[in-house]
Order: sequence, then C-alpha cells, then structure tokens
Amino acid sequence: FPSDVNEILVDVYAPPGRLGIVVVDRETPKRGPSTVEIVRQASPLATEVRVGDKLVAVDDEDVREMTAENVSILIGGKRGNVCRKLTFIRRCDSTRDVRHVISDY
Repeated sequence: FPSDVNEILVDVYAPPGRLGIVVVDRETPKRGPSTVEIVRQASPLATEVRVGDKLVAVDDEDVREMTAENVSILIGGKRGNVCRKLTFIRRCDSTRDVRHVISDY
C-alpha cells in the first residue's frame, strides 16, 4: 500500500459505536484513499488516528477507490461489531513514528 518510503501502514482496532472521525475526499474526481480531516477530542481513537491519515482498508477490505461517503456508510454499518480494523497510511515524519509502529508488531 504505501507508495513512499516515508509512509507507514498503521492498523487501528476500533470499538463498537461512533468513532468521532471524519474522512473526506481531497481531490475531485476522486483519486486515492479518503483522508482523515477531523479527529474529535472525545473520539475513542483520538490517540491512535491523526488528521492526514489515509484510510485504505476496513476489516481488510480495500476502500482506496471508495468515496468518503461510502467508506463512512461501510464503517457505520459495522458500528455494532465488537471490533473494526481500520488500516491507514501515515506519513512518517519522525523517528518517534517509526519506534511507535515497530513496538506495535
């Protein structure tokens, strides 16, 4: 998935319910994955998801070509699930990011 050596894949496991994140399509016509525009302070993912992260998969289903609206519908349809796996591409701008990701695996 990552197309740049400065990008990393980050898996986030989301609890049931609303996630408090907003994804948008940055380009018209849509090219590439939807991007996190807002992470609400009360989001259960506030410490794991960052503005600018690109959402590429939901429960291992490739969503790179889906619109942000359709991705939101897909995630919302799974809100009752015990866990939802969200996979993001994140720009890795510091060694802190690298240590964080390595420690997760």
